[in-house]
Amino acid sequence: MKLLSTYQLVCLLLFLVLARSADFDFVVDDAVDFVTFNASLTLYEQLSQNSLLWGPYRSGYYLGIKPRIPLSLTSGLLWFNADDHNGLQNIRHEYDQHHNMRKANWVQYDPRFGGRQEIVDKDCHINIIIDFVKSENGLNWALKVKAVPHKGYEHVTTSFVWYTGLEGEAMTDQGLSVSGFLKLDNEFNEYGYKDTLEFSGFSKELGLFEMKINDGGKDTKNKHPKPISSLPKNLDPSLTHHLSLRVPDGNVWRGKDIFLTLLEDSINDLMKTMGDKLNEVPPYAGLMMRDMHHYEGNLHLVQKTYQGAAEFDITYNLVDADDSQKITFENLKSQIEVTSQKFKKKFDECFHLASKPKKEQKLAKELLSGLLGGLSYSQGDQLVDRETSLDDEDLPVNINGDVHLPKLTGKSEGPHELFSLVPSRPFFPRGFYWDEGFHLLPLLKYDSDLVLEILKSWFELIDNKGWIAREQILGAEARSRVPAEFVVQSDSIVNPPTLLLAFNNLLEMAKQAETSKKNVYSENQKAINLDTDIAIEDLSSVVMSHPHLLANYTKEIYPRLKLHYDSFRASQQGEFDDFNRGPNKEVYRWRGRSTTHSLASGLDDYPRILPIDIAELNVDLLCWIGVMTRSMKNIAEILELPLDVARYDKIETDITESIESMHWSEEHKTYCDVSVDDDDEKVFGCYKGYISLFPFLTRFIPLDQVDKLGHIVDLLSDPEELASDYGIRSISKSSEFYRTGENYWRSPIWININYLVLDSLTYYHHSLKDEDAGELKEKIADVYSTLRKQLITNVKRQWMTTGFVWEQYDDITGEPKGAKNFLGWSSLILLAIEMPEKLM
Repeated sequence: MKLLSTYQLVCLLLFLVLARSADFDFVVDDAVDFVTFNASLTLYEQLSQNSLLWGPYRSGYYLGIKPRIPLSLTSGLLWFNADDHNGLQNIRHEYDQHHNMRKANWVQYDPRFGGRQEIVDKDCHINIIIDFVKSENGLNWALKVKAVPHKGYEHVTTSFVWYTGLEGEAMTDQGLSVSGFLKLDNEFNEYGYKDTLEFSGFSKELGLFEMKINDGGKDTKNKHPKPISSLPKNLDPSLTHHLSLRVPDGNVWRGKDIFLTLLEDSINDLMKTMGDKLNEVPPYAGLMMRDMHHYEGNLHLVQKTYQGAAEFDITYNLVDADDSQKITFENLKSQIEVTSQKFKKKFDECFHLASKPKKEQKLAKELLSGLLGGLSYSQGDQLVDRETSLDDEDLPVNINGDVHLPKLTGKSEGPHELFSLVPSRPFFPRGFYWDEGFHLLPLLKYDSDLVLEILKSWFELIDNKGWIAREQILGAEARSRVPAEFVVQSDSIVNPPTLLLAFNNLLEMAKQAETSKKNVYSENQKAINLDTDIAIEDLSSVVMSHPHLLANYTKEIYPRLKLHYDSFRASQQGEFDDFNRGPNKEVYRWRGRSTTHSLASGLDDYPRILPIDIAELNVDLLCWIGVMTRSMKNIAEILELPLDVARYDKIETDITESIESMHWSEEHKTYCDVSVDDDDEKVFGCYKGYISLFPFLTRFIPLDQVDKLGHIVDLLSDPEELASDYGIRSISKSSEFYRTGENYWRSPIWININYLVLDSLTYYHHSLKDEDAGELKEKIADVYSTLRKQLITNVKRQWMTTGFVWEQYDDITGEPKGAKNFLGWSSLILLAIEMPEKLM
């Protein structure tokens, strides 16, 4: 056991006295490692939990570090150009869509051990390289922040602010309960600090820890601006400045706003004492916070100002950590190199791209890293409206006859926790239900254990009615990044259930692992002791090598998934009795759509039948419920539940029949939404595009329906319909709605749908028999090879040109559109790169 410093020991004793006086009940046993000690967990569970404890989980910021613990230690980085007062207007903290960045993404990153983020800031005239590394056990971490000026700006002045705050206080009958501390160890110096800043902290969940911030180390040649003699000594830009204050729980995330407020206080004070002379002060000298009130609290801010190239390091270690696990300023450089090599080795083992062009290999690594760099931990309440009706007959109608959704009134529910990936760090830094299933597909081979961990987190959100909110906006921090009209969620609205698609793929991979090992589910395999036979290096693929873990979880979660499945179907059930639609009840309608949008479908502004009618049936929804049904049947088969298997099998058969009988239009030679006319006669809404493809994308077109498959492939290959030079466009070029209105899903190329096209082309090419569909197979192969090349070529070209991967791409020019750094489902290009160039 490591000895505590005198200061740490005094702080701990003081904490114990305060805690005891507040009736705070816990036991400290010789500075036990609180994170690693949990007798209820197996060794595997503990190792996995620790390896994913820390990360840049505040993904909506350029850098925000926190653990997967509610109200714990939260940290962040911000910076601005200090050569001009206007530089403060471009302060960097939140990752913003509109910032003038040439690049901002993780280029190597694995959440279990860390990686590198590269930022090219055109307004601040610097490149910032951030290396984040973790100890082998995942409990300690460190950062190296390096700034490299752009050509012609070698003497640029940059100010960095690091903030870190410990939350977790609780109110009791006696008042505020002391739950931990975070203190600066250095002897107080009101003028600033030359030496490394050292902090000590304690929390019930983390134990005793220490954090250190240096000025780059002995081999670093940082340059700081010189002090201005006319200014107070506590505005010396050559020193590191520190300030501490107390903020309420749930407010550390406001670090930038707090810093700007403190800066404003300092500037106002200077204006009173200096008057007009303040205008003669260089910006870098005046734009510094000052510790004018000598507060002490749970939030600490550290400001450093540099001229030209610079770097500094931050280390976090548990006090009683073994020396082999501690990250120090001395071993940080080697840790960074080890982390880089670990990522490259793991990537190459999982994705076999050696034969691919070097640029595609580089893009593939960045796609995966950026996707994982969006891994987020969020916690807090959500606002839900469970009362406002969204039935079509109750929706408001404006003077133009347009149906729109009523304003939702949310009530707070929770708190909840979510561990998820995000579609786009600068634009959508939160969890989306239908995006997440796509996010997980590239990770199945890379880290199936992480996939399961994320799925578990999502499935924990299933409420007692079986519902999951389509957008996860948890807590005030998340709500601050969301337009007000989207904050409140309605429990009447669902989203395409891609999570069950991902879960089903995970189960299929486990089945394949079982087959390859011939009897992975044998009693001998089940007897493996997960308390002794698992090592840290095994993490990522334990579920695949020990599929009984997945089987056990599947058994545990099945009742909740069944509730979710039944609730989903019931809430979106279409009308059948009043319209003579026969005995097949597998017909469905998206709830909560307006005249112009169906947000629930995920295809927002894609045209639907007008006027809105309760008779409407949506083919894409029917196919998604088919995907859910197949997944549930697979789960029931694994759990050996024959009655449930038979039920799902019947539903799947009925769905297949309903797709063909209800949604195929012989006139239009495609699949369409349907409704009724004034005489209650069936009418088709055939807006050729992604909607038309769903039976193909979800593999619900039977193999013996060669003619229908042929029509779909014709649609994909016709440049006057869906084929473009850059991918499959979202709606037909011949449609009256092509490139109209918002034009969100009315022409652009979306990577998730294009990936499903490639995947389904592969499936049908391999499944069709030559004697039945020889010509069709040849055409499928041609469409596949052309489409794959188009997608990869254009995404790579735009990535090289703009520095980013994007939400969508223009079908005429290939230019990027929508959100940038959209490394959610656009990262599926990684799987396209891995796919063969041709189907054989």
